[in-house]
Amino acid sequence: MIAVALVGALLAGAFPHEANLLRQAQTRADPRLTDGILATDGDDWRAPAAVELPSGTYVTWDLGSSKAIKVGRIQADNNDTYLLESSEDGRQWVELFRAGPVGLPGLQTRTAEFLGQGRWVRMHPEGGDERYSVTEVQLFAERPAASLLTTLAKARADHPIEALWVMLLLATALALLVVSAQSPRALVWGVAIALAGFAGYVVSQSWGDPAIGEVRLAWMRGTVAAAACLAVARLTVRRRPAHPGLGVGVLGVSGVLAVLCFINFGHPQFYDAGRGRPTYLHHYDMRAYFPIAKYFPELRFDGIYAASVAVIAEEPGGIEPYSGLTFRNLRTHSVQSVGESRAYIAEIRSRFDEPKWKSFVADMNYFRAAMTDGGFLRSMQDHGGNATPVWLLGARLLFARLPASDFSLWLGVAADCLLLALAFGALGWAYGPKTALVAMTAFGAMDFYQFGTNWFGAPLRHDWLALWCLGLACLKKERFALAGGLLAWSALIRAFPALTLMTMAVPVGWALARAVRLQRRAFSPKAFLNTQRGFVRVVVGVAVVSAVLITWSGLEFGFAAWPDWLRKVALLSGGHPNNIALGNAVPTPWLLGVTAVLFTGCTVYAIRDSPLDEAAAFGAVLVGIVLQPANYYMHCLFVLAILGREREANPRPGAWLILLGMCAGCFATSFAERWQTHFTQESWLMIGAALLLVGYWGAKSLRVEPKPVQPAQP
Repeated sequence: MIAVALVGALLAGAFPHEANLLRQAQTRADPRLTDGILATDGDDWRAPAAVELPSGTYVTWDLGSSKAIKVGRIQADNNDTYLLESSEDGRQWVELFRAGPVGLPGLQTRTAEFLGQGRWVRMHPEGGDERYSVTEVQLFAERPAASLLTTLAKARADHPIEALWVMLLLATALALLVVSAQSPRALVWGVAIALAGFAGYVVSQSWGDPAIGEVRLAWMRGTVAAAACLAVARLTVRRRPAHPGLGVGVLGVSGVLAVLCFINFGHPQFYDAGRGRPTYLHHYDMRAYFPIAKYFPELRFDGIYAASVAVIAEEPGGIEPYSGLTFRNLRTHSVQSVGESRAYIAEIRSRFDEPKWKSFVADMNYFRAAMTDGGFLRSMQDHGGNATPVWLLGARLLFARLPASDFSLWLGVAADCLLLALAFGALGWAYGPKTALVAMTAFGAMDFYQFGTNWFGAPLRHDWLALWCLGLACLKKERFALAGGLLAWSALIRAFPALTLMTMAVPVGWALARAVRLQRRAFSPKAFLNTQRGFVRVVVGVAVVSAVLITWSGLEFGFAAWPDWLRKVALLSGGHPNNIALGNAVPTPWLLGVTAVLFTGCTVYAIRDSPLDEAAAFGAVLVGIVLQPANYYMHCLFVLAILGREREANPRPGAWLILLGMCAGCFATSFAERWQTHFTQESWLMIGAALLLVGYWGAKSLRVEPKPVQPAQP
């Protein structure tokens, strides 16, 4: 049913939807301003999708007749004002929408509603730093609704490549329907070769497409996840069973295509302004994390932006020209001006000796060249580096002796890719090839980590996820001590996997309560621990690896680094607009608390008799329920692929259908007019999938009688 619903959703493009009024208007403007292709919010102001506008520019559109204008949207450089006006006669102009500066860096989207009416519309930039750029201007005659279904109704394959992906999904559905386990070998091979050939053609047409953006990639991810969902559903049908080779083949193609989606189908999503060309490297992210790892004794968690100001201030002209520049004080998390922060800046600068300072300046100049001074300075209103000392330890091993350069950043990206390859290989080794392929599909087709496209190009962003997978695989293979060490390492890098250690303890705690209740006075703690030797070894692995890593990071950075990190992340506890969490959907504090407690209780009950590795996987479900993670951390949900029980006598393919259905459902959120609406809808999607999974697991558990606990021998 999920697959059928997704096919119907993707075919919703056959119905009309609100169109950008400017798309068909007469104009001499650059067509890129209304082509529907947006950059990623936060990208550099000179990103490939952006159109640079000289000061004093007026761009005018003729709509052909007077039209009501209810909604306007513009994506443009963050620190300028962009004025949209309308006119009935082309001479008298009335303001429609004043898109003012935004506190976030880079290109940013602004939206307004209930604007006005007119035949002519014009846009011109004003104020700011007079370095203007716009990627998209959109005006709509109807107010877009915020519900998931009405958002989805706007989906339409406006480009031949999008239509190709829908055709690939339909061809896959037809192949899975026609071919069964009893089909002649010639038919099976013929269909498989034709389907593989068509998939190759679609990839060849999509690879490196410079027009890839949020919407185009949404079609790709949606069809990939829906195809995998169809394959899983077909493999579960017992009447006229599927041909297993074709089903696994579709999963294999889906996994590969999903990974290609993750790397933006060969089109770099960032821009190196110094070299004047697109790049995969995420300089915006690493301009903070690279120097903090390399110069932690000097920068610590509070110094990267103040030190960046000091670099600029040492150039001719000194600090005075930048007195009005604002940046985030990482001690208080407030935004303040350079003029009122002189003592703070001087104190950070004094931590460096001269050789270290010269090296730091050279590294910062690398990022300035790639980002331009405008992008470099605007990035100082972000949140700084929030990684744990253990993550910084790994990054320092990579970067400590290397200057900031493309080579050093690519080294970190390569390490990430190697770890992910090991993770998927470990899932295949422990759980089976279909599990690994479902995990690959969910990893690449899931849109939760998106800021438009993905985080590929930010070095060591996925090390914690890879370690999480490796730990679960070792649990399954009963390498308990190693599993505990890997899961502890993962938790000490990103903190969120600590929940997996807690949920893993649920079956043990439940067994303990049952043993005490049944055996009463005859209960023997020693005898009980003998029945839980695997868990005891996990605890030993957690303790040993935690002690080693905490001690090592303390010796490297000072033991005060851990309290400093805790204070730093505590400043972020208020959440962000890009949360995907229960708190984004249930903003009332008391109701949020009650809901989180109830959901956690249901999860505990559902996994009470689960094996250690499956109980541990449910820690990923609770990340978005009991915490307030930013969207990209919810990428961890792909580890739930292990719940399919591929090699067990009682498989649970419903877990795969829920996971893949959630990924395909992300397609519907991609057409939201507002950034905040997008993440709210994805929060509801995540919550719905979590409820389904916990309910499915609890219902299945009720059918399995737990093994009776034998009383201890007198």
